[in-house]
Amino acid sequence: MIKRKGEKIMGIISVVLSVIGVGFGALMLSVDPSFYEEMNDVLQEEGSALPIETLEASVHAFGIQYMIVSAIAAVLTIVGLIFLKTDRRAVLSGILFLVSAVTLLIGTVGLAFVPMVLLFVIGLMSLIKKPKTDIHTSEYPS
Repeated sequence: MIKRKGEKIMGIISVVLSVIGVGFGALMLSVDPSFYEEMNDVLQEEGSALPIETLEASVHAFGIQYMIVSAIAAVLTIVGLIFLKTDRRAVLSGILFLVSAVTLLIGTVGLAFVPMVLLFVIGLMSLIKKPKTDIHTSEYPS
């Protein structure tokens, strides 16, 4: 049996960061309306102003998307960590970690960079790391 302590620790860290991402999405939903006016003033100085309603709707939509994608990534990572307990399911957990990393990459437009990289590394480690084979096997008795 392979000790997969590194994968488990990085998996727990990525779950925590994904849950923080859910909180960040909720924070985006609770932004004060005066923030949108200030943001619109900055955009007007640059020459690309938007109506405040459009700006508010886009921030709310992205906040909801960020929350949902982070929650999906956290659930997939937890399921991958559960499957990581046995060596037979290490390939399945590696695939789940990689799917979670791709979900974070596409869904958060790269803003969840740290958990995405952690999940990508964990997925590759789970797929590549193989159990050590003994020199003496049952096929060739010593």
